[in-house]
Amino acid sequence: MESSERLVRIFGREYAREALVSRLFYLCFFASYGSLFPLLGIYFKQLGMNASQAGFLLGARPLVEFASSPFWGSFADRFRKGKLLLMFSLASFIIFTLAIGFVQPLTPYCVTKPVNATSECFYLEQAGQVVHGGALGYLKEAAGIGRKKRQAPQLIDTIIDLSSYEKEEDMVPGLAPELITKDKVCNYDEAIYGVLISPPHSTRVYRKPAVEQVFLLLLLLTILGEFFSSPAIALADSVTLTCVSDEPKKFGQIRLLGSMGWGLAMFIMGIGLDYSETFRNHPCPTKNTTEKNYTLCFVTCSLFMLAAMLVATQFRFGQEQRPDEVGCAVIDARIDELAPAVAEKARTRQLQSEHSEGSLWLATIKALLRGHAALYLLALTTVGFGAGIIFGFLFWHLQDFGGSPILFGVASVVNHGSEIAAYFLCFQFINKFGHMKIMYFSLVANIFRFLIISLLTNPWMVLPLQAVQGVTLATCWASASSYISLIAPPQLKSSAQTLCMLLFHGIGKGFGSIVGGFIIASVGTRMTLQIYSVIALIVLALNLGFNRLFKYDGVKYSQNFEEDELSGTLMSAPQGIPMRHGEGKLTDAFNQTSVANANYGAIGPDPTQEAYDRYVSAPCG
Repeated sequence: MESSERLVRIFGREYAREALVSRLFYLCFFASYGSLFPLLGIYFKQLGMNASQAGFLLGARPLVEFASSPFWGSFADRFRKGKLLLMFSLASFIIFTLAIGFVQPLTPYCVTKPVNATSECFYLEQAGQVVHGGALGYLKEAAGIGRKKRQAPQLIDTIIDLSSYEKEEDMVPGLAPELITKDKVCNYDEAIYGVLISPPHSTRVYRKPAVEQVFLLLLLLTILGEFFSSPAIALADSVTLTCVSDEPKKFGQIRLLGSMGWGLAMFIMGIGLDYSETFRNHPCPTKNTTEKNYTLCFVTCSLFMLAAMLVATQFRFGQEQRPDEVGCAVIDARIDELAPAVAEKARTRQLQSEHSEGSLWLATIKALLRGHAALYLLALTTVGFGAGIIFGFLFWHLQDFGGSPILFGVASVVNHGSEIAAYFLCFQFINKFGHMKIMYFSLVANIFRFLIISLLTNPWMVLPLQAVQGVTLATCWASASSYISLIAPPQLKSSAQTLCMLLFHGIGKGFGSIVGGFIIASVGTRMTLQIYSVIALIVLALNLGFNRLFKYDGVKYSQNFEEDELSGTLMSAPQGIPMRHGEGKLTDAFNQTSVANANYGAIGPDPTQEAYDRYVSAPCG
């Protein structure tokens, strides 16, 4: 770092001002995400949506983020207003998050049970008057302003949660909401009431068309919100990378505050949801329900992001970078942690690129999506697919077995704690076992983890599996991203890294939530988790079979890999945002993607191949 850099003294210790600002930003930014996003699945479930609708809302975010990246890259490159764009992105996040919290279907009816009923015959009754207000109403109540809340009219009959009367043998975990029928509700008539649904763990009854309208509106808000807010983290990362350009390893350490913020915020939200008053004025009030008021989460999320926005005003932008290229800006930060033998073994598998007049993307796809590399990327996508299912529907599944927000908070702390530990240990694992075996271990861990979760009846037993998840995802991504960087043709390395990110974070996690949601809506969470285990087992068998039996037959290797071509390896900073960082200024790293490479074309046999035969002879390490 430059000697002229300003220092800040806190509790007797001196910190670089820019690095301290970045730490505070990541702490607040990811605390904002952690206080709401892990709970969005069960929030949508409480609104009466089924798993396919919730999965679409959750999976759309990573897909929109990748789709919008080129636009924001061109925008930032043209106007060179990095700080202004960052402020706009953070403000957009706050606005659209609050908007999502306001959008809810009306509750026209409640299900009641007559007090002196001799049989389990339930009835529909008009719901109490709904007091609107959302996040603003919550703030008014906390401040003690506005009109005094009005109690909902008391019904003579007992208001019930219909799902609590379902027989245990008839329950299929994950299937929601429950369709109101005359068999369950004696006075129900579809011609009079229309199609009605009741979410589990709630006393509310919604009109199905109203829920579908809310889904479409939430989808629009989600897409717009993610589009406008997506450049924020890339811009913040670019500033942080510039600040630690002399010591790039510090980037990951700075970003660790993000994982801590996420886990702690989720833990605090879990306690808050369990011990706070349920609602200021519930249309179907009863004490015997596990329904929660997630308005607290929306307000907290917005306040944390507002704090991040205030911290971001202290960022110092130099020459603004394209947000779409920042994602490849940290490939070279931890190369000295990768054993030379491991790096050389991977490099002997370096793929040959054939001459192409088309785009770099087409050349990259042709180079990587064949042979053992294609199967390796398939395995990586499978792991990402599983991460999408877990992020969207783990709490959805556990809630049906009595899982509470406190459990979800503890699970988040365990997950992110193991992720932080894996950050420091992942390259030791890679050096000991090699890239291939790490991928095998990741698939095996997912197979058993998903299978065990599907068989659990005590939701607290998920905690050890959350520790396995944190280690698995962090280590798998660090291994896969470094391996793809090593085997990709040098002139295609940047686009290969982007493809790797797209398959894992975009297609894997995005379609994991979407496709997983559609399957859950049909067969429930238990069967879906078991189906994923079978798919992961098949992918593992394909990789093992190909690598052991065919020993990469048909894969060509490149002779022109220079030592400076691999000045580093991809790493996963906390929260799984892959970054790339070069030795020099970031702008040099950004510009290198457009530089023509003289070796772009077919490469002949390697005259030094014999020197690496000992590595090729063990292709599975």
